[in-house]
Formats: sequence, C-alpha cells, structure tokens
Amino acid sequence: MEAFDLDVRRHVYFSVVANGRPPTIAESALAFARGEDELADVYRRLHDAHALVLFPNTTDVWMANPFCFGPTPHRVEAGGRDWTATCAWDALGIPAALHGDGRIASECACCGEPVALEVRAGALEGDDVLVHILVPARRWWDDIGFT
Repeated sequence: MEAFDLDVRRHVYFSVVANGRPPTIAESALAFARGEDELADVYRRLHDAHALVLFPNTTDVWMANPFCFGPTPHRVEAGGRDWTATCAWDALGIPAALHGDGRIASECACCGEPVALEVRAGALEGDDVLVHILVPARRWWDDIGFT
C-alpha cells in the first residue's frame, strides 16, 4: 500500500472519531489539496486492500471496521456518541478503538432476542452470550456485507 493511501486511511479514521462519520471524497480532496478523482482512486484501492469497505458501486464509505455507516442491529454507545457496528464482534471493537467504555445493544442472529453488553475498564460485562461465526474467516471478503 502506498504511503499516501495510508495517510488517507488515517484521515478517514480520524474523521470518523472526530465527526462520527467518514469524510466524503470532496472533504478528503480538500484536506489533502488533491483532486477528487485522485482521492476516489485511493478510496477504491483501500477498498480493494480490505482497509475499508465502500457501498456497492460508490466511493462512499460503508465500513471502516469496526464502524459501520449503514443499518445493522449492532448499536454502541461509546465516546459520547451512538455508533453502528458492522457485526456483533465489531461492536466490541468500538469501545476498544475509542479507548473507553461502551454499551452495546444487539440481537441474536438466530432468534432476534435482545443482547445487552457493557465494556467497562476493558472488561466485558452483561449477558452470558455465545458467539457463532457462521462464515469461515477465509471467506469473509467473499461477501463482507453479509459476513
């Protein structure tokens, strides 16, 4: 991965934490004083490298794991904001990414029962749950939106 691509990736994550959302191509182009076409190419390379996920057929950021910018049942309160996580596993990653505590409200994928967890001082508290990862890790990127 090129150094500039890594700079853009850091910028995306910084913007997510600072603003609660990823930057648009136009915002990133302005931040780096570069053209929007060049930044769109960088976003696509980051997507292809699995460094972030774009909404299908766009250059809009869908996921900057563990953060998700589309609807999921995995909600997290952390860092003074409400977030959406990509999956139940990533919901635990949001408090860690923000270096703080968090509350997670999710649901069982099998039965829809609510699941409530809390991360406090780096320790997991809450419902006694079992996580079942349906798709083997080697196949996650076959359909990352489903996984």
